[in-house]
Amino acid sequence: MPESTPIAISVRNVTFGYTRHDTVLDHVGFDVPHGQSLAVLGYNGVGKTTLFRIITGLLRPRSGEAIVNADVIHGMRDVFMLSADGALAMQLSLRENISFRAKLFATRQDPSPIDLDQLDRLPLIEAFGLADRLDTKVGELSSGLRRRADIAVGLLFHPHLVMLDEPTNAVDPATRDLLIELSHQLSDSGRTLLTITHDLDYCWRIADRAILFDHGRIAIDRRIADFPDFDTFKAAMTIDEPHPAVLFGFNEERSHRS
Repeated sequence: MPESTPIAISVRNVTFGYTRHDTVLDHVGFDVPHGQSLAVLGYNGVGKTTLFRIITGLLRPRSGEAIVNADVIHGMRDVFMLSADGALAMQLSLRENISFRAKLFATRQDPSPIDLDQLDRLPLIEAFGLADRLDTKVGELSSGLRRRADIAVGLLFHPHLVMLDEPTNAVDPATRDLLIELSHQLSDSGRTLLTITHDLDYCWRIADRAILFDHGRIAIDRRIADFPDFDTFKAAMTIDEPHPAVLFGFNEERSHRS
């Protein structure tokens, strides 16, 4: 990134815990330049999703602050966050979900932010193969199509900050390839992209930079271009958590039969 690139997000010395004696994030700090694609890595429970919720204002840190630059991201209308649970109403059709969001995004200057009569021709809807699913209830879609719908609908209104929580979970290879191409086009268009992922190959292919969390702190913060190859990147970004041997009881059951 050029030195003149403005900062889109600044996380300053953030500490957070869900209880008084629990610390999920411990003095975390980093900046995200406008237009960067940042991947956030770490094992389950390390605080990645918590960090996203703090950035979007859904959680308040115990100390520190997360600042979204209003000169780059003008308001929450410019932010899209994909959570693990999705953001669409399951009992409504995809078309009804889009229509509802269009009303939320309508302004006096732009009362019709999207052409509801031409939804099947919109590039995002066509690219994700949703044109013939517009009148299907979201709850009746397969998990993969629901993931496609969540992302497509969230991006229809052109957010400048895109935050994706495990976008490749429960998707087929074709959808994963679509997400890779989508991430490239978002970056090319100047969007700031934050992605939580366990998929190291996906991270390698879509990110400019990766942050690895360990025990609530940043263990590694490096540009993807600093790694000579994927194997080196994978070795650096993999944390082996030691754990004792686990007995599930099947050997014991076999011994009783014999």
